[in-house]
Amino acid sequence: MPQLTLQEPSLRYAAMAVGALRKASNVEFEASSPGNELAGDNKHYLNAIVYYCEALQLQAKARPTKEGLRTAMLASLLFICFEAQRGNMPAALKHITHGFSMLNELAACTDKAPGLVRIAPAPPALVQEILDCYKPLELQSRSFMGSYRKFFFPPKPPAVATNQAPPSQTASPRSVSSPPSQPGTPWANAHSSQQNPVGLPSPQSQASPQAMSDQQTPPRPPPQRPPGIAPFTKHSPYFRPKQTNISVIEDMPAVFSTLDEAHGYWTLLQRQLVQYIPLLTATTAQLALTKVKDMKELEIKLDSVRQNPRISKFLEESRHWLQRWSTSFSPLLQRAQDNRQNDEQSYLQAINFHIEFLILYIYTAMPRYSGVETAKDLTPQYRELNAIAETLIASRPNCGFAMDSGWTWPLFVSAFGCRDPEVKQDAIRILGKYPIRNALRDSRVFRAIALKNLEVEAMNATEGDEDQQWLRLRRRELVFEDLGMNIIFRYAEKSQATGEWELIEEVAAFMVGEDGQLNWHRQPISESVSILSGVC
Repeated sequence: MPQLTLQEPSLRYAAMAVGALRKASNVEFEASSPGNELAGDNKHYLNAIVYYCEALQLQAKARPTKEGLRTAMLASLLFICFEAQRGNMPAALKHITHGFSMLNELAACTDKAPGLVRIAPAPPALVQEILDCYKPLELQSRSFMGSYRKFFFPPKPPAVATNQAPPSQTASPRSVSSPPSQPGTPWANAHSSQQNPVGLPSPQSQASPQAMSDQQTPPRPPPQRPPGIAPFTKHSPYFRPKQTNISVIEDMPAVFSTLDEAHGYWTLLQRQLVQYIPLLTATTAQLALTKVKDMKELEIKLDSVRQNPRISKFLEESRHWLQRWSTSFSPLLQRAQDNRQNDEQSYLQAINFHIEFLILYIYTAMPRYSGVETAKDLTPQYRELNAIAETLIASRPNCGFAMDSGWTWPLFVSAFGCRDPEVKQDAIRILGKYPIRNALRDSRVFRAIALKNLEVEAMNATEGDEDQQWLRLRRRELVFEDLGMNIIFRYAEKSQATGEWELIEEVAAFMVGEDGQLNWHRQPISESVSILSGVC
């Protein structure tokens, strides 16, 4: 990137914008509260905006050449970094969508793929670096799929009430969309192969759906999926081992010889399992838990998931490969622990692989679709996850922002799902001690959600035995709405009028207060689908 910024003005201005924005803030800057410190006469922030707009304008004017495509892919990462750093989720997600559209062309071997492959003197190395940057963004953006669909494919309003907003939404995605200086959504051109045979247009050169509707263009059928985010398959580009000799998971050795070898087979294992994400998402949606009438129906629906043959296959396959990988990795992990004083970096790398294993182990236990004993049996994994996460977070400097996956999500899963109160509190403590935004995930926001969940669990514990309490907790759902600007939390609460435990829905803006809490208020039950799937 430093070399290319000398050659490409758009990259240079984009990098300067990111640097100026960092200069304008500090370690304590609340990324979840945009404008908290970046307002008024902050000259660094004003410079950042000027540089950013200049980079967008240069990229919009760029010609679709092979070198231009390389620049567009790298500029997309810098634009994502800029918007995510200042907490502008809608704009960051639009840039991510544009980047995905380019990478998916590369992976799908379409007519644009040859141009993508020849974007650098050493294309495999550059493409791998870019994929490494996009991998956490790909996984994190899955939390916003419902918002994507609503934004790009809004339901058609009745002809007589075209100006009325749907009552179930607290805010329209358009009401929080980026200002004109920021990129439009690339849905219109993401799947078109007739234009720009070598590359794809820049983010700003593409019109938003609303702008396109004003132009005199012939109608086209809508794309069949949200743009730029292709469904996970075994061929997804985000899970390819760096070592070319590692290509088949069945060749996994009994004991890994190096951390690179362990990483290669871990990547294959991830690729094997992530293809089931659409199945898990669809299963969660098909349960339609918001329409459940009583606790008996709730129990039947939740218990039916494990009887699904495809889910059973997923559980059997995932546990088999997780166990094989863990067995092969254990001697390597032990050696890294024994040699920690002499080689701290290898130890940190090894426990980072182990925390990824732990979170997948918890996922595949599917506690939400299991009894309370299954959830309680995961306590050792949650406790170990907390300890490793704190070690990893404390081992590196914290400037308040990073473009990697980080450990916010594993800690939130521990704070939300563990049945041991001490382990839950420990996860919340760690989230509070090390505030950071990892791309789209802000530890302050997830800590605030975990605090809200503590209140819900305390209320839930006032009635019924352990099994009844767990059944009610399995009804909890979490949704990121309006391109991440609003958070929905559903849970069961006892009605004072009927004496029954009824589902309620609360919503809060993506804005943490000075007390570390979110400002929740109740609203009617919406149709939005939870991001938790089998994790409870």
